[in-house]
Amino acid sequence: MPARAVAAALRLVALLAAAGAGAATLAGCASPAADGPALAAVRAEREVAAMGAHEAALERAAVFLRDKWGPVALPDEPVVRWVTATEWGPAMARCLSDSGFAGVRPADDGERLDYSGARVQSTREFFEIDVASWVCQARYPVLTWFEEDVRAIEAPWAYGYVTSSLVPCLLSHGYEVPATPAEQEFTAAWRTDAAYDPYALIGGGAGERARAAARCPAPETVLEGAG
Repeated sequence: MPARAVAAALRLVALLAAAGAGAATLAGCASPAADGPALAAVRAEREVAAMGAHEAALERAAVFLRDKWGPVALPDEPVVRWVTATEWGPAMARCLSDSGFAGVRPADDGERLDYSGARVQSTREFFEIDVASWVCQARYPVLTWFEEDVRAIEAPWAYGYVTSSLVPCLLSHGYEVPATPAEQEFTAAWRTDAAYDPYALIGGGAGERARAAARCPAPETVLEGAG
């Protein structure tokens, strides 16, 4: 299993452990690359890959639960919605509240859960909050936890979009754009801190950069359906 998928599994294991411890638009620059069958195919393939990694992470967390509580029968929970890292905490807190654990709160900008307010005392309640945490995680996975599993799927589309749509869009609005790297270099850095930044030369501060991104959305934005 790729390292990021293992990390996601370990994150869920840590979440379950914490439960116990805590309770004790392109604006006129649209092109086929920004929409249509190619983008839909990338999204579909990405979801299949991410789903496989998510299921593997859940299985590792299930092993942790069974090591802790014995032969636990866990439900077959479908994904309700893929969430962002900052959406995860609020989504989990709502889900746990609906399961009877209203005291759990999101922390660290939604990327962690604080179980200290959960009213859990009996062994049965500790077991139930562990299972509820597993179920809620099954329903609301974070796509970016599995970036290693989807980078190779996204990168070719992203490169085509940047070169055929995004860069021409920025140029048409009068923005200066850094030279586009070769496809191999772009792919190797995609979704990393070293990724190509088409907005890097835009002056005027964060406000002007935001306006440029609204006019000519980044590939990540388009992939998430927000462009």
